[in-house]
Amino acid sequence: MHIPDGYLDMKIAILFFILSSIVIAISLKKIRNFNTPLIGTISAAIFAAQMLNWPIPGGTSAHFVGGAFAGIILGPYAGCLAMTAVLIIQSFVYGDGGLISLGANIWNMAVVNVFSGYLIYQVLRKYGEKLASFIAGWLGITLAGISAGIQLGVSVSFKYALPVAVLTMGFWHALLGIIEGLITSAVVSYISAHSPYMIKESVDKKVVIAIISLVILSPIFAYSSEMVNYSEPLENTAKVLGVAEMQKYTGIFPDYSIPGLGYIGTVSGIVGVLILLLIAKALSMRG
Repeated sequence: MHIPDGYLDMKIAILFFILSSIVIAISLKKIRNFNTPLIGTISAAIFAAQMLNWPIPGGTSAHFVGGAFAGIILGPYAGCLAMTAVLIIQSFVYGDGGLISLGANIWNMAVVNVFSGYLIYQVLRKYGEKLASFIAGWLGITLAGISAGIQLGVSVSFKYALPVAVLTMGFWHALLGIIEGLITSAVVSYISAHSPYMIKESVDKKVVIAIISLVILSPIFAYSSEMVNYSEPLENTAKVLGVAEMQKYTGIFPDYSIPGLGYIGTVSGIVGVLILLLIAKALSMRG
């Protein structure tokens, strides 16, 4: 769902930079008394989880996005900031999502996904936490996909009508959202039942071990995804429509690879995790 540069008109990109900036500013104001180290830790966990791409027969793949999860665990405002941190690092360090389209990507995954997932969970929680978190994860990512479809559909650069873009993005993410919902439900239920306070004022060692374990496993998932000609739904759609990326900036570790060495997911992934954990550590030492 990370929209690269070249897919959106400049006016659309600027509009969503403004809208996302407004929500981020409001979120920063709302979390003044929040346990901010928790934001960095959850950001690192989501970043690590997003590196696991599951192969899907038919030539595509899926990965956990985590917007609804962030909203449920942290609340909508802190969850928005956690996802924003992940997206900024992915864009600047790895070239995953364009710099010009960053505002749109933040809107889809850090605003629509987080806030809708949180609200859906709160409304349905009375029917059971597992069901509520599953539907929140599923519908949250589906609505984010539809939001991306709207952005693409109204952009002349994408060369396709709004209904087709929305239906295509909505359909694929509703399908892949089943996995998102299952993971969200499982993790939220586990944390609630076994360790609701597992992350304190500093970064919990057990959480760090879990995060690093996900990163170490990431190459296995990456290579298995290549076996089905790895590509994400947005890339498949662009290929069918003949839309080309125009992304000049590719990051320090382009597409999570090491310059001159190729793809080494564990190394590049650890760099991203460490950046987010260092932020969490710095925040824990504040004041």
